[in-house]
Amino acid sequence: MNTAVTPRKANPSPLRRYAWLSLLSSAVIAVAVAFGGVWLARAGVAVAVIGGIVACGFAWREVRVTRTTMMAQQAADSRRTGEKLHAERLQHVRLLQVLQGRNGDLRSKLNTSRAEAARLSQEAAQLRGDKAALQVELAEHTAAAEAEVLALPRRVSGRGDGVDLWDGDGAPTVVELQALANPPVYPASERRHA
Repeated sequence: MNTAVTPRKANPSPLRRYAWLSLLSSAVIAVAVAFGGVWLARAGVAVAVIGGIVACGFAWREVRVTRTTMMAQQAADSRRTGEKLHAERLQHVRLLQVLQGRNGDLRSKLNTSRAEAARLSQEAAQLRGDKAALQVELAEHTAAAEAEVLALPRRVSGRGDGVDLWDGDGAPTVVELQALANPPVYPASERRHA
């Protein structure tokens, strides 16, 4: 927006010249006639008054013309200023729309980022819980692996054809373990032969 003020100096015009000419000529005539008789002095006063009235008429006419010209210039300046202001407002509205659109995009990205951060936070909490559960399970397995394994005492019956309870198929059943703990008692006649 251009804020420079255009100079408002009045240009010389013919009406102004005519006003000055009428004032000066009537003043000269009035002074020249004033040295005559009484009637000539009265005529000089009348010439001076008529010259002043004519000069005032020219001055008022120039004032009207100058006022009309200045009002036209002021209207044109106001119109130009209004057009510039309107263009500037349109530019501000466009800029505001661009900024609002950008702000909307940033808000949607922010909401998306917040949702993603919340999802990742939940996933991290779940992974921390899984880690803690796996550490507990690992500790249990480690404790079980480090447990002391003791050998069970073996009792063998006097029979050589006995079947080994701990071979290939796995551990003995409860009934077989009970038989090992309480071996059968053989009558005395069978003991002697052995």
